[in-house]
Amino acid sequence: MADMKAEITAAEKKYTDAVNSGNIEGALECYTDDAKVLAPGAPILSGKAAIKEYFASLAGMGIAKSATEIVEVGGEGDHAYLIYNNVLSKADGSVIDEGKGLALYAKSNGCWKIYCDSVNSNAAPAS
Repeated sequence: MADMKAEITAAEKKYTDAVNSGNIEGALECYTDDAKVLAPGAPILSGKAAIKEYFASLAGMGIAKSATEIVEVGGEGDHAYLIYNNVLSKADGSVIDEGKGLALYAKSNGCWKIYCDSVNSNAAPAS
């Protein structure tokens, strides 16, 4: 389990580093080809093309940085989960949103990749 936690933590760092450097293609490489993203206020996003559009929409909202705090990692065999807290901010450091999520990872050819990421905002729903 300690090895899995270290491997998932490293995979998440690789993903976050790619996102924060604006390397969208690098971030997409951290997803399986059939990955899904469950984002707030959106239908299920399926596949890398849809996820790429999602990243473009985040950039369009001014989101430039993602800070992730890993809360828990677990799993067995070739499947793992990661529970996290997340802060999205502009390039100047001002916070746009705080939230949490659950990422499911699958190991294929010795490499951990995200196959489902459920992202939730801590903000109260608009009334």
